[in-house]
Amino acid sequence: MGKEIAVIELGSKKAKLVVGYELNGKPHVLYTLVKPYGGVMIEHGNFVDFNKVTSTITSLTSLVDPSVRLKLNISDVYLALPPYNLEVLKTKQTTGASSEDAKISNFDIKNLYSIIRNCNPGPNNTFVDIVPQTFTLDQGRSFKNAPVGETSRTVTVLANVHSLPQQVVTDYSSVVTHARMNVKRKIVSTFAISELLASEQGMPQNYFLVDIGSNVTTVSLIGGQVLFSSAHFDWGGDSITQKMVTSFNINEADAEKFKITYGIDKQVMNFKAPVCVTTSPDGEEIKHYTNEINEIIYQELDTFIEKLNASIDKLLEGNKPSYKTLPIVLVGGGSRLNGLEEYIKPKLQNESIILYCPNTLGARNATFTTCLGMIMVSSKYPTMFDESHQRVGPLTRESVFLNDEEK
Repeated sequence: MGKEIAVIELGSKKAKLVVGYELNGKPHVLYTLVKPYGGVMIEHGNFVDFNKVTSTITSLTSLVDPSVRLKLNISDVYLALPPYNLEVLKTKQTTGASSEDAKISNFDIKNLYSIIRNCNPGPNNTFVDIVPQTFTLDQGRSFKNAPVGETSRTVTVLANVHSLPQQVVTDYSSVVTHARMNVKRKIVSTFAISELLASEQGMPQNYFLVDIGSNVTTVSLIGGQVLFSSAHFDWGGDSITQKMVTSFNINEADAEKFKITYGIDKQVMNFKAPVCVTTSPDGEEIKHYTNEINEIIYQELDTFIEKLNASIDKLLEGNKPSYKTLPIVLVGGGSRLNGLEEYIKPKLQNESIILYCPNTLGARNATFTTCLGMIMVSSKYPTMFDESHQRVGPLTRESVFLNDEEK
């Protein structure tokens, strides 16, 4: 059983908290909470109202829930970061065993992590996380996990390094520390989701991960269950909601309700009942029907498809055109739109589309996908940092390589 941890994801409109642990390769949840800010407070990684987000997070530090007889005081959290302008770099580093008996110790692994952490991720980005792929000892012995206790004169790690723009990392970290919480680790959201999907049976090895949020959709290339790159574009579930607000002249709450209730509604009824009735400026009564909702959704989804294809093309620059047919795995609250898969599938080249929603007891909601993935990352890739090591050589960009036999 993994250690109980608290993880936070900051969405554009709400903060999401999950307290849980990993057991037998699956996330388990003790408590979940969604706390709205009271509007859109984060846009494309930029904070519209820093203080309001801070106030919302502060309210999560001490929680009392009589309904489940639970009292929580949270000081350390794992924080999700959006993959905006994510760079995935690779590095290979070696250090010698520090003990006299040549056994690899935690200290040696910390040295490796420190060497990597002090590498230069480039002029625009800053270090976020280390994802070790393999550890190699003398005689070419290879290990997936840190080989603590094994005998060897040296230990080499091949790892991927995630880096993001300095502003994104600083702003997201600062808003949490201003709420008097300690950020124990920062994890890129799409990496967390890919690790959650890797724990599920039947998921493809190679695919495009498409996370549809409220205002932004991120598209990530996953090869061999490893995150290679990400892109994002302006479009989310709110795009449909706002179009409905404008077209029907209704408030946002009603538009959201109609979108969730009906989605793409193809039911054939013996009678035609209006979805809502509004009044024109000259006092005329206007009735709106499901076919109007359908038309709005069709138009918006056509925009989504166009931007999705452009993002996929961007991720595949310099790679085989055949990769464009890789499966798509849809996640995020926007992916739950009724009729979404049926409408977009014939318009895309991808061989299949998979709608994913967590089935974890206590968190069976698409909004918790990233948080559940962070629990998996914390258990699978424990972090060990030591700031004392000197800087070493540069990192290199990870090249995409997908095994066609696995495709």
